[in-house]
Amino acid sequence: MSDPENCSPSLDNQSKMSDSEDPVHSDMEVSHELESSSEEDSSEEGSSEEGLSAKHSPEERHATAWVPLKLSPGDMEYTIRDIMSFADHRLKDKFILDIVTTARGTCPSPEDVLNNVNTATCFLLLVLQTAAPDIPLKPQWRNMDNLRAVAKQEILRESLANAVRCKVFIRMRSLGLWYEGY
Repeated sequence: MSDPENCSPSLDNQSKMSDSEDPVHSDMEVSHELESSSEEDSSEEGSSEEGLSAKHSPEERHATAWVPLKLSPGDMEYTIRDIMSFADHRLKDKFILDIVTTARGTCPSPEDVLNNVNTATCFLLLVLQTAAPDIPLKPQWRNMDNLRAVAKQEILRESLANAVRCKVFIRMRSLGLWYEGY
């Protein structure tokens, strides 16, 4: 069976670069959402995965940054087979593209994803929101700051850019590094 994400590269770019007011690209928007998300996570759980109590201020929580693992090509190839049906993958892929297109008006180009950490983080968040329902995510992937930190790695942005180019997120969703026990 052929890999649906193994499509040929396209140099012509149908989508346009967005302006700084674009919610996917705006540093201010993402920064504000990250702080809100971090505060909500801490209040719901009583403490974050790093062991900081809810009594710490946002500045103190941000001062103790989680350091993401350094991704290797092997990390980007190790996938879990049959985590969901192909039809479910396709529905979730469509959901991701519909959400981003609704927010932006157009889907970002692969170059946007490769060159913009905020855009890559947006796609990574959506990929993990559509993760396999039967396998729990590792705790570090439930934190927006951690998603942004790992999205800073070019190897991850390259994989996300390829997924956007092909409009298929099966490989990204199936990576073993997201799930408990893998």
